[in-house]
Parts: sequence; structure tokens; C-alpha cells
Amino acid sequence: MTVLVTGGRGNIGERVVSVLAAAGHRVRASARDAGALAVPSGVETVELDVADPRNAGAALKDVRAVFLYAAATLSGDLRGFLEEARAAGVEHLVLLSSPASYEAGEHDRIIGRAHRAAEEAVEEAGPPSTLLYPAWLAGNAQRDWAGQIKESGRVALPYPDAQVNPVHLDDVAEVAADLLTRDRHRARLQVVTGPESMRLRDIVDAVGDALGTPVPIDVPSREEAMARREEWMPAEVLDVLLDAEAAAVGVPAPVTNTVERITGHPARPFAEWVRAHREDFAA
Repeated sequence: MTVLVTGGRGNIGERVVSVLAAAGHRVRASARDAGALAVPSGVETVELDVADPRNAGAALKDVRAVFLYAAATLSGDLRGFLEEARAAGVEHLVLLSSPASYEAGEHDRIIGRAHRAAEEAVEEAGPPSTLLYPAWLAGNAQRDWAGQIKESGRVALPYPDAQVNPVHLDDVAEVAADLLTRDRHRARLQVVTGPESMRLRDIVDAVGDALGTPVPIDVPSREEAMARREEWMPAEVLDVLLDAEAAAVGVPAPVTNTVERITGHPARPFAEWVRAHREDFAA
């Protein structure tokens, strides 16, 4: 059996490929530019755009399980690829979605709508599936804060007391790999969180602990935060994210036992992730 991992260059897709390969499974990793993929020895690579699946036949040959990103709907409709997957005999699909698709204040806005569109496409056109909902990804700290911390040693947080449940990316990948290769935990959905609810300021403290020096927090107004928006971040998306943080101030984030129930080990703490990625934040 071959497992197809779409988005093999993604933060989670790359890890899913590695977890599957390490366990001895046959893996095929795909990307729009297959030449840009860096994969373990023995992993096949294939060029594939799931929103324009002209190469779907080659990508899906002998495939029985598929890992797919809901975010792919931002570049087009997934139905063509999903129909090809079902016709090719794919037995199960794991869709990496987002809690934004069901959370209050998010499900009916840009992030939630995009992820729900993918979920609806999978249900209507695809093979049997499990929706995978990861909590606040530990990698968000690197994406959103590393540049500030490397440059100034500080970080700007409009809502430092917002609470999230940071999940280690390796835990998400291990859960996905299990769902792709075994049927015991396949369900309509699985919500994957870290081991605890943490304030954003506590997460920054953990970064400081890893660096060996405190990271001061500046608290800009919402308007200032919007004005500082990075070019890669659409204003509409940032607006939703800020609303979600504002609503999470003083509200504990939900924590599940999904990681331990499926993988057999406790969810890794955020501190473990940031120690492994310390150099991403170091000046």
C-alpha cells in the first residue's frame, strides 16, 4: 500500500512523510514543484497541484490513503482531485483542517469558510475521510514572532493574556500517520491539542527560557497591530485572528487526550518544541 502525502513541503506534510517512511510504509510525496521536495531515502516524489489535478493519475497509482490540506482550497476547488482519488480506489483520506471551521466568531469568516469548503468537498466527492483539527500550532511562534525577537529581542502582542493550547507539530504528524495506516481511530473528526492551555505571554516566556534571556512584551493597540501587518498576511485574515485572540483573553483553551490515545505517548509540551527550534529565535 502506498500513502500519498500532498503538500510534502509543508510544515506538517513534511513531518508526515518522515513519520511514515521511518515506520517502513511506502510513501509518495507531492508538491507543485516536485524538485523542491526534500524527502527521506526511498520516498517517491511526484508533481501534483490538487486544485488542477492533471497529474492525478500518476500521483494516485496504487495509493490507498491520502493526506490532504484543507488550505489547498484557497487556490482552487478540490473536487476534481477528490473524484480521481475515489475512482482510483483510495480507501481513506485524512484532511488537515482547522478549528476555525467550527469555532464561534470564525466559522463564518474567511478562514472558517475556506476550511469548511474543503470539508464539504471531501464529504461530497471524496473517499471516506477523517477530519484532523490541530490546535494552535507550536510553529506559529516561529512564524509570527521569530523575526521580531531576532531583530529586537522583543515581541508585540495585542492580547498577551489570550489562551491557546499549543500542539507540537510532530504530534500532529504522528496522529495523521496513524489515521492513514490503521483504521482503529478513524472517525468523522479528531481534535489534536497540546497538553495544556497557555497564555500567549507564557509561551513567550518559554521562548525566553530557551534563549536564556527574557523576551519583553510590547502591547500595541489593535489599530497598531493592523498597521504592522506583514505583507504576506491578508488584512482580512489578521482581522479574524485578532478577534479570536481578543475572545480568548482569560478563557482556558480546550485540551484533548487525542495524542496519547492515538500515539500511546503524552502530548509534547511547547517547551520541548521551542528548545529544538531555539536557533530560529536567536539573534
